[in-house]
Amino acid sequence: MTKLNYLKPVASVLISAVIAAVGSVYITSNYFKPQTLSSDEIGKLAANYLVKNPNYLVEAGKALENQNTSASLESIIPYAPALFETKETPNIGPDNAAVAVIEFFDYQCHFCMQVAPVVESVLSQSSDVKFFFKEFPIFAGSKQVSAMGAATGLHVYQTYGAEAYRKYHNNVMNSAYVFFKSQREFQIRDLDMVVNKSGFNSSFSDGEKNRYENVISGNMQLGEALGINGTPGFIIMNMQKPEAATTSFIPGALDEATLKYAIQKARGG
Repeated sequence: MTKLNYLKPVASVLISAVIAAVGSVYITSNYFKPQTLSSDEIGKLAANYLVKNPNYLVEAGKALENQNTSASLESIIPYAPALFETKETPNIGPDNAAVAVIEFFDYQCHFCMQVAPVVESVLSQSSDVKFFFKEFPIFAGSKQVSAMGAATGLHVYQTYGAEAYRKYHNNVMNSAYVFFKSQREFQIRDLDMVVNKSGFNSSFSDGEKNRYENVISGNMQLGEALGINGTPGFIIMNMQKPEAATTSFIPGALDEATLKYAIQKARGG
């Protein structure tokens, strides 16, 4: 939502709320004898009220923001089955997990690279959480390794299993981040080197290639439906009873404390 479009509902809500508050104050101060005020008089009273009570404007703005956030989280819930898909989506954690952490990411996103150790650390500490890794190569149009990294990740998951994918994922993220910090481009040959050193291979048939492309295309469509337009994008929600009240959507890189807080919220605690 653009800033301009956001300000329109804010203004509408605040004007109504302030007029109501001002009217209440005015009526009370005049011994509960309501009087008819002109638009100019109401405007002046509202302006004076806000000048004397600036915190009201801030609190009203926060209330509206929370209302918009709740509506946005509510729209995520119907997509829970797609978010919890396990056949094609690399995932790590127990099938009966209480909480799901879903990350949409790109191997060429430096914020994704930075947050990878955070995800790994929390994953290692969480026995009742299932982590889903949604390959979301938004840089595929400009960087071939973005799409190839995603397809190779799916290949490693299907061929070698979840723990092998975990190793692949972290090794690629770590290596790509080293290249990023040294201002070198991470290319296909560098990806192949990481894959080989990790003990896997990146060769797959045309049939497998089509399968992985379909998975990635599905992820892109899912992300678009959820309003994810950048990476990383995190959704943390209760797996047994998905609902807006316990769901978090966190765009961008996060720290360990933030992720743990969202997991605890998803547990319902």
